[in-house]
Amino acid sequence: MISKISICNLALAQLGQSPILSLEQENEKARRLKLFYEPVRDEVLRTHNWAFAGVCEPLSLIEEQADSQGRFVYKYPSDSLFIRRVFTAGCPRMVFQEFFRRDLSCRVLVIPAKQAYAEYTRRIIDENLFDAAFIKSFSLALACDLAVALTADSQLAAQLLQKYTISLEEARRSNSAETFIKMPQQDAFTEVR
Repeated sequence: MISKISICNLALAQLGQSPILSLEQENEKARRLKLFYEPVRDEVLRTHNWAFAGVCEPLSLIEEQADSQGRFVYKYPSDSLFIRRVFTAGCPRMVFQEFFRRDLSCRVLVIPAKQAYAEYTRRIIDENLFDAAFIKSFSLALACDLAVALTADSQLAAQLLQKYTISLEEARRSNSAETFIKMPQQDAFTEVR
């Protein structure tokens, strides 16, 4: 079973550092890992259309704008890290705009269509849902971001960046075979690339 600590310890192993038992430990490694963990996780999730993090759902309509362009305002999915595409039943890819609405205190999508869907990468916080390729890439990215701070070795940081880049490319290749998302209200699976 994978955990936040096991991913952190994989990153530390890449740095030649001893493992930690908790992110609450009173040492520099735990403090930095606690600081970097979530932003790096979200960054690596955004870099690729990971099958385990892909979602395809109908968007929630907020309002129809009163202008000649017939635009519709939808709530931005709260768990979305990156919207890969917006579409309707008749159009496989729609142009959309993203805004923050102060009056609604939320992010919105403006789309020239009613009954729109979004394909997006969602934030995954349960490490047990991560696939092995993501875990490897994520731990390397975490090690890369911490390398200089924990080891003062910029050459090691450069090596880890290269390893991360190769790992991410391998993950993308292997993961591309799994990027089939069940479309809402359809029985057939549709390939998403």
